[in-house]
Amino acid sequence: MTFGGKLQQVRKAAGLSQEQLAELVGMSRQAVSKWETDQAAPDIDKLALLCGVLGVSADELLGREAPPRQAEESPPDVGLEECVRINAAKRCFTAGWVTAVVGVVLLVLELFSLTMLQFMDAELHHSWYTNAMEYAGEGPMPVIFGVTIAVIAAGALLAADGLLAIGGKGPAKGPKRP
Repeated sequence: MTFGGKLQQVRKAAGLSQEQLAELVGMSRQAVSKWETDQAAPDIDKLALLCGVLGVSADELLGREAPPRQAEESPPDVGLEECVRINAAKRCFTAGWVTAVVGVVLLVLELFSLTMLQFMDAELHHSWYTNAMEYAGEGPMPVIFGVTIAVIAAGALLAADGLLAIGGKGPAKGPKRP
């Protein structure tokens, strides 16, 4: 595997975007992109910094056989762990608000369907409820509304958890280290 391919693999395994890695090593996202596509190579200082940020040896990053590690290993870079934690929290927040928005869209569609039920009832049976909301208590509609409300609530809770975790106060965690 080329240096660029290995760098991309290690960066993704760490849960970092090109932009985040570039910020951690003091370079532009375009420079990281060129390294990953083997259009350029980092200088020795940046290579050492990449190794420290990503928690790998230069031999591993260059695709060479790594010498055996000693029993006592230094703790991983705190900056990387913080970045992984923030990425996990952002994913949690995004998943939460997307879920809540989908739930709201479904709720609007369900409310619209009540009017459609009223029109269908008028056409088929020549009798109908004068208030479309009365159909909300008919048939499976209470269950459908209940599930939709639960989806909205779950999305809101997930988004709130993500927001709290971004601020460092919430329970959202990144991947566990072996």
